[in-house]
Amino acid sequence: MYFGGDVYSSVDPFATALGHADGKVSFIGSDEAAKALDPEAIDLGEDFLTPGFVHAGLIVDESVPTAADLYAQGFTHVHAIGSAEQIAQFAADAPDGLSIVDYPQLGSGSVEAGRASISAADLLTLEDLPALSLFILVDSNDQLTAVLEVLRADAAHAQRHGYRLRLDFAVSDEQVQSLGRSGIAITLDPAQPQPLAQLLSAGAQVSFSHSETSPWAGVRSAVVGDGGIGARAAFNAATRFAHRAAGHPEGGVLAPGADADIVRWKVDRLVVQVADPRVAAWSTDPRSGTPGLPELSPDVALPTRVEL
Repeated sequence: MYFGGDVYSSVDPFATALGHADGKVSFIGSDEAAKALDPEAIDLGEDFLTPGFVHAGLIVDESVPTAADLYAQGFTHVHAIGSAEQIAQFAADAPDGLSIVDYPQLGSGSVEAGRASISAADLLTLEDLPALSLFILVDSNDQLTAVLEVLRADAAHAQRHGYRLRLDFAVSDEQVQSLGRSGIAITLDPAQPQPLAQLLSAGAQVSFSHSETSPWAGVRSAVVGDGGIGARAAFNAATRFAHRAAGHPEGGVLAPGADADIVRWKVDRLVVQVADPRVAAWSTDPRSGTPGLPELSPDVALPTRVEL
């Protein structure tokens, strides 16, 4: 049991305490209730508890951080893309708190879990769409057009098997509505210029990969960069929406009965950020009833992880 902090939970936007047992969240609420339930509850000292971040499209090669480094940055889940051997090597030093969802390259090894990855160029050479949860790596808007045409021919198959697209380029405005209509989950790097507000408005299922060291840096890029979305939407794309893309819609939240996927942060202050194309509006008014998130202005230090 923990008390004396802030808890990011839509169940109780004013929660200051959290308990967990047997791998599940057991309590969200006030300090008084927490200490009544457990007199030995641990004081958070005003630290902030959130669900862990998801790196929703890590291409595993020699240049990526280690699994232990990602965990130290606040990631608790990684969707790993690469050969079966590369993913196994990456997972070898993964700490207990880091879950790895593997997408081995099609043909590189076992796909017993029903997941695989493939380049857009190779997908376009296939006669039939695989009956797998397929992660398609797309490198350009031209490739994206061709891939969406292929998937549109059997959209029910792609959606039923949970196909995903990793978009390693700046999405053009012309592609926004097509992605929204496709029903296919997309993963992109918010550090790149992206029409995030338009994609979300079109109904696209967006999750984040991360080229920046801190996951909060990616959230900040989505909010104060070209993405122009609210902090809550950006945080959801870095957490809940990534779980949904991998077929786990219940993940990425702190609520009684949910997985105790908890990360503790040292933060300067919590605010409610409102998306506005003209101005970044920050508020500390608790009457909004919206859980606060760390202030993400460029001149404010990003949160740092603290061991629970």
